[in-house]
Amino acid sequence: MTIAGLAIVAMLQKATIASFKARQSSTCARMAQTGMARLKNVDFYDLFAADSASPDYGLQAGYPYMAVLDGIRSTLAASKFDRFRVDVTFMRRDTTDALGTGNTNNLIPFKDNGSGADVYDPNIRYYDANGDGDYYDTYVSNGRTVAEQPDTHMKLVTVDVFRNGVEACSTTQLISLEQFTGATNPDSEAALTLEVSTPTNSSYAYQLLTPAQIASRALPISGSYPSAIVQYRADSSSPLTLAGVTAPLAAVSFYVGGSGALANASADVFGAFSDAPAAVTAALVEGQNEVRAQSAKATYSSPIADRSVLLDVNPPAVTPLQSSGTTSACAPYVAALLTDPVTSTSAAASGIYPGVTAMLINGSTVPISYDAPTGIVVWVDTGTQSSPKLADGSYAVAVEAGDYAGYKSSATWSFAVSVPSVDNSAPSIANKSPIGMAGSDLPVLSVRVFDNQSGIDPSSIVLTLDGATVVDASDLGPHYDPASGTVSYTPSAPFASGSYHTLSVTASHCAASPSGSVTSTDSWGFTAP
Repeated sequence: MTIAGLAIVAMLQKATIASFKARQSSTCARMAQTGMARLKNVDFYDLFAADSASPDYGLQAGYPYMAVLDGIRSTLAASKFDRFRVDVTFMRRDTTDALGTGNTNNLIPFKDNGSGADVYDPNIRYYDANGDGDYYDTYVSNGRTVAEQPDTHMKLVTVDVFRNGVEACSTTQLISLEQFTGATNPDSEAALTLEVSTPTNSSYAYQLLTPAQIASRALPISGSYPSAIVQYRADSSSPLTLAGVTAPLAAVSFYVGGSGALANASADVFGAFSDAPAAVTAALVEGQNEVRAQSAKATYSSPIADRSVLLDVNPPAVTPLQSSGTTSACAPYVAALLTDPVTSTSAAASGIYPGVTAMLINGSTVPISYDAPTGIVVWVDTGTQSSPKLADGSYAVAVEAGDYAGYKSSATWSFAVSVPSVDNSAPSIANKSPIGMAGSDLPVLSVRVFDNQSGIDPSSIVLTLDGATVVDASDLGPHYDPASGTVSYTPSAPFASGSYHTLSVTASHCAASPSGSVTSTDSWGFTAP
């Protein structure tokens, strides 16, 4: 009986000790978590390693959050814990794959190379900006507040709690600057990663709500869009899809511009998320939009991922710049104006995409020149890059255009060419410039040539400067405007002050009879100021 009683007493003692240790461990863990929570209220740049066993916790006199540390010590002391220690390790994203794993999302600690700089990235370092002999301060660099300690945006913080000089428990958490600031720097080193694959950046969105939008998107044209031009549907019937990868089981919030959170999605066990929230699409406006996402898990968050998406709601317009009917000019100006209208005057359109712009003459594609600033597309001859010389006959024209959002449009018209065999009036030459004293030492040299009967033959135009040919059929395109008949040329270098220069122009019309009226030539001069 005595032996049995002693055994029972021993078991009770062991149980009591085990229960006490369990309560102590639970209390310690709770105290450590409390201390960590208080540290998270400290300004990120003032979160330093500290030890309650050292004077002023081992920090500089006047440390602004001394009261926080005092509060942690008092709370621990009330539960019979006599010391705590805070250890801080600077962490950064392994963007250079310093570990050689092929993964640039790993977190690696700052490693001092002996001179205060990181072994792998010398731009991350200790820097005494104000020269006071410590690294407790912050300073402004390129408009951003940075720390004298390694500015990695992430700190691995460990809180150790002691009782009677022996470590009783410990807790470790990552604390990131972005948890408090919501920084949008794409290189920020927030604790969570976030990759938004849909929508891609600098992409385009369209709607299919009106008959005009539906017909425009469905219109068949000769050209096709490359895969690099990404277009997404975004309307009430088919909201914009938002997808990507983040931490497994993280929550992802979506914003448009400076809005509050408009919708949320949950990542699966692999970190993938995909949703098409109507609220995000409803917040999109015609023109440029910034679609934003941020993921969060527990107390951690990711950098904010911005995606620029331009919403276009109107098809482009094609307006012929040539009248239907019969023309007597042998090289008529066959052109159209391409525009991409907007509903709101303050909005930006996606713009005309030149890659699908085409002109068809009698069903066949012809060479064109498209000038984006003016929106004018012109039929050109491959040799002169100016209006082609046409045979008499009928011509059916079709011009196709599309914008970057995938809306398409076309216009058709027809004309006929009937060049007279006799043209008694020689080509006219007018508007010669400069004449006399030039307005500058690098003037635009120009002259207008035209013929109201058989029209100017572009290949005949020759402009000379001081006897040297500067414009002819070999490079006419950039220098001749068939709509106005203006020939222009800008010298490659300024003229010497006071120097005199001569210009001459020659042009022929298309009718061959009478031979004495086919060609006109004129010369003039000017002085450089």
